[in-house]
Amino acid sequence: MSGVVVTDISRTDGAVVDALARHGVATVHEAMGRTGLAGPSLRPIQQGVRIAGTAVTVIGQPGDNLMIHAAVEQVRPGDVLVVTTTSPSVDGAFGDLFATALKARGVRGLVTTTGVRDTQDLRDMDFPVWAAAVFSQGTVKATGDR
Repeated sequence: MSGVVVTDISRTDGAVVDALARHGVATVHEAMGRTGLAGPSLRPIQQGVRIAGTAVTVIGQPGDNLMIHAAVEQVRPGDVLVVTTTSPSVDGAFGDLFATALKARGVRGLVTTTGVRDTQDLRDMDFPVWAAAVFSQGTVKATGDR
């Protein structure tokens, strides 16, 4: 489904999300039948945060954040942006500018298998992020049509 932007995202009822938010990821993972866990390579860039929300997912090309730009236009309050790439990439695909746009739209945080940058700014903004890497090298915005 490369290069496709889904605009009619089905979202979980807010009361269910809020109930799940009171529990840790391990508890929710176990309660869901041990499915859906992103894996041990993701680490928080801050401590003492917990989020829950409807996942708005992005699959992008390595070294390219064009589809994250598209996702910013699809998110709603209470969502969590979840980003991966078609093959491994640790480039800093996400930073303070994206966080500013997402926070203004009520997004609760980011989970990504890619790299992030501007980590001090993200912490100062109180924008929760879990990422596979921290890397200042940025990305391009060119491969939405692959």
